[in-house]
Amino acid sequence: MRMRMSRIHRSLPPKGSRIGIAYSGGLDTRCAVAWFARNGLDVHAYTANLAQPDESDPADIPPTAMSHGAKAAHLIDCRDALVREGLIAIQCGAFHLHIAGRKYYN
Repeated sequence: MRMRMSRIHRSLPPKGSRIGIAYSGGLDTRCAVAWFARNGLDVHAYTANLAQPDESDPADIPPTAMSHGAKAAHLIDCRDALVREGLIAIQCGAFHLHIAGRKYYN
């Protein structure tokens, strides 16, 4: 199996190229999907289900990518991985910031 390295493009790839985008469903990623699609790219949107308390149903997010021009949109269940890896990071005190006197794990 041939592995392809990710690339950071300094200009748009040729029309018809497939690109993947981490898709939150917010204004910024909706605009990005629409802009890429209007410029002829095949956009594949990926949304991580991290059990965010502010999302009533994460399954509602990927269809919005499709409505903005994505060729495909996927919801990836990352909850188990977040628990596994996140708990280790919290136990180690890694990756935290202090904001308003509270710890925020990033």
